[in-house]
Amino acid sequence: MSNLTVYWDQRIVGTISRHQKGKITFQYAAEWLESSGRQISLSLPCREQRFPPGVSTAFFENLFPESEARTILAFNRRFDRKDTFAFLENFGEDCAGALSIIPEMENVIHHRSKYRCIDAELREALQAIKSEPGKHKLYPELASGRLSIAGAQDKLPVYYENGSFFLPENPASPTTHIIKPASPYFHDIQRNEAFCMDLARQINLPVPHSGLYTFAGHELFLIERFDRLRLSNKVIRVHQEDFCQAMGLPFNRKYQEQGGPGFLQCRELAEEYLSTDISEVKQTLTAVLAFNYLIGNNDAHGKNFSIIHEDIIKLAPFYDLVSTQVYPSLDRKLAMAIGNTFRHDRINENSFTHFSKDMKLRPEKAFEVIAKTALEVERLYESVLSRHEKQHGKAEIYSNLHTVLRRNLNRLKEIANQVNSADGKKPRL
Repeated sequence: MSNLTVYWDQRIVGTISRHQKGKITFQYAAEWLESSGRQISLSLPCREQRFPPGVSTAFFENLFPESEARTILAFNRRFDRKDTFAFLENFGEDCAGALSIIPEMENVIHHRSKYRCIDAELREALQAIKSEPGKHKLYPELASGRLSIAGAQDKLPVYYENGSFFLPENPASPTTHIIKPASPYFHDIQRNEAFCMDLARQINLPVPHSGLYTFAGHELFLIERFDRLRLSNKVIRVHQEDFCQAMGLPFNRKYQEQGGPGFLQCRELAEEYLSTDISEVKQTLTAVLAFNYLIGNNDAHGKNFSIIHEDIIKLAPFYDLVSTQVYPSLDRKLAMAIGNTFRHDRINENSFTHFSKDMKLRPEKAFEVIAKTALEVERLYESVLSRHEKQHGKAEIYSNLHTVLRRNLNRLKEIANQVNSADGKKPRL
């Protein structure tokens, strides 16, 4: 097979062709350009000419999981892990965003949504993960259909309804949620993420609805997909892409030190393409930077920021908010520098001043947003921790999160004491 068809809401968008060494090329369909004119990526603007393999492969390979899960999936289906075309052929039906990628000879126009309950299979898979830590993965073992989800962490896209989990049986059946099991490598990471996402919601950062869910005695982190819209009788796919896709970068360049985006590039992309108030966007990015600093999330890289393509282009809700600093084995470097500083413990007032220049914000405005975020976190984090302990039971992860938050709040206070605002007053923190 040499071609795959790309659909958006059962309309043909274009064609993917196999290139050399596992790479691909993409070309918009003439009827799509004539009737819609909507681009699938900022890196793939509407045009008649075929896109070269570099930018085509970068966008589409970012739809798939990274690291070990990618290797297992390729091994199970007997193709090379670097073969982007084979990944799309095998796992392209339900991806992030609005696209479905289908073998050329298949017709999806007359499909109706159809799902298969996987409660029994999920129960067995979770038990296997618990019984033999590190040997089993949720996504490779249950993703028998052609669906995909990006990222390094083990997770599974599902259709969730009335306490049961389902997988789609055809391209007309979008998933609605993502589940993440407990990890054998990072203790209670599901509780970690549930707390951090809850705290973000409490301080009014835009995040999807999420929480801990107990299924057959196993704790899961369950999160609604922000790229799905659930109506009374159907689920609509909403198109989105992460910042690496938007900038035409492959998934292995998600970290700034590896050539991935920093906050300067994020701000430049927002200024050029986003339809919403750029001042609000810059302040929102500043607030999430402060939040990630405080929770100790060193892994906020280019694939953890996304944009939504609707009638307007706007920032997507934030996701993958996890404290990495509670795990001593993880890298202490930041995925994106604050100013020009990658080491969390070396960040100082100059780092934030440099960051404000990257964001084209007056330093006093940047410090105002950072201080406001910190004050809200300080006001709420202990009550949110207490609520999680009451709901889910006391655990070491909660005391470790408390330690990280208290330490980083104190560090930020020390930095604030070294900063003078424009009127000579020190920010109150």
